[in-house]
Amino acid sequence: MTTHSNDNRKFKIRAIMKQLTLIILTITAFNLYGQDNPKKNPISDFRRVQIGINISPDICFRTVKINDGNSSRGLLINLRNDMETIKVGYTVGLNVCFNIKKFVGLETGIQYSNKGYQTKKMNYAFVQPEPSLPEQLKLIYNFHYIDIPLKVNFTIGKKKVRFFTSVGLVTNILIKETETSLVYYSDHTDKKINPTYFDYNKVNISPTISAGIDYKINNRMNLRVEPTFRYGVLKIIDEPVTEYLYSSGLNISYYFGL
Repeated sequence: MTTHSNDNRKFKIRAIMKQLTLIILTITAFNLYGQDNPKKNPISDFRRVQIGINISPDICFRTVKINDGNSSRGLLINLRNDMETIKVGYTVGLNVCFNIKKFVGLETGIQYSNKGYQTKKMNYAFVQPEPSLPEQLKLIYNFHYIDIPLKVNFTIGKKKVRFFTSVGLVTNILIKETETSLVYYSDHTDKKINPTYFDYNKVNISPTISAGIDYKINNRMNLRVEPTFRYGVLKIIDEPVTEYLYSSGLNISYYFGL
């Protein structure tokens, strides 16, 4: 059963993708117009400013640590490590690159990311199981962030296909955290998305590193594909047992030079 909240989230994702597609079509149209008007758009291999869009499917998880010095909580950490596993998230957004030279530049922007983790399927234990009773349960913890990256980009090579790497920091601003429950029956699955009301810290900092390929489509447009790793260095909640979120993904970016 898909809830109204889940429908809203799917609608928002579709709206974001439609907006990004419109941006690509718009800047591509400007590029084609510029090629037809060479006097107004002289050819240059170097663009001081580039705007871009990116999307990254991510594998997300967390590190669990004792926050109050009580070593007996290690049993709880072991239990959670046995119960919980990775989940699929994503990052999508708009970026601006300020190229200092052909091989080095600064990049910032604004992005939306879904991070978190999930439990493995847990069996219900009933004395007398019945077809009308659920058989298994899985919980998915989704952390929704606005991300503001600040990175240094390095490009090596002069041909169409070049090596690209970047290092930097991402400021993560928490919007909300939700819990998705999947209840499995013998003939169907019930799905519900509920907000949680824990006092999660609103800001985090994630060092990020990536390396990949930069493909020069023409004198204005670039396509980048780069495996990326991000790790939140600040705890997400002030509790006796706390968590640190991290993710790894394949970031795909399209850039247009001004």
